[in-house]
Amino acid sequence: MRTITTAVAAAALVLGLTGCSVGDTGGSTTPPRSSSGASTPAPSAAASGDTSGTPSADGTTAATEAHTAEELSAVFRRIQFKPGEFDTTDAMLDSVYPGLTVSDASCLAPFGVGWDGDDTSGPVAFGTSNDRSMTAVVASTGDVEAATDLVDDARDALTRCADGSELFTMDGQRVETTVAPMRSTLTGTDESLGWRIRGTVGGAPFTLVGLTGRVGGDVVALVGWDPASNTTNVPLASQMFVDDL
Repeated sequence: MRTITTAVAAAALVLGLTGCSVGDTGGSTTPPRSSSGASTPAPSAAASGDTSGTPSADGTTAATEAHTAEELSAVFRRIQFKPGEFDTTDAMLDSVYPGLTVSDASCLAPFGVGWDGDDTSGPVAFGTSNDRSMTAVVASTGDVEAATDLVDDARDALTRCADGSELFTMDGQRVETTVAPMRSTLTGTDESLGWRIRGTVGGAPFTLVGLTGRVGGDVVALVGWDPASNTTNVPLASQMFVDDL
């Protein structure tokens, strides 16, 4: 019954991302605006994420084979994400959170930002969901140690980048954030971590949900901003990526 339920939920997610109606979610297709007109920001990716997951028996020692860029792009399209739309992960993030300024770019590691500029990341694909409520970055390193390093970078950022208002601004306004770990429900991963960020910018509240998971030498980082759907769709979409890698 679990398999059937998961399959139905995944099908509903895909239909939702293509714009087909499977029930009113109440969500919008653009980030909410602050009282000054600025978009709801990307977060302080700061706090300790949950590191639960389903480890494999030989998770840190198994040999891996990297996917090609074309294979990764095909995965994105099957899950209703748009690969190749942006030249860099920075450009992708700026398209979703315009006006965001960060004092320490490494704090965006849980978003997968910068993986495309890392020589050890191997082929990297990234893009937004068709409804633009989520961003996804997948790196296929072909090396378990390199993939583990990417997860460790995300974990370090979640621990090191403190809550507050010193790291991020949106159109000149400080972004107030509070970050909490979120239990990962991903299965079939060697390791995973999740987090939830609540905050305000210009008096407008926002909530972000993120998951990072590793399967052998492959790593996926997925983040959703829409509070009407992110607690459901981020885990579902992340699981679909994990299952397809």
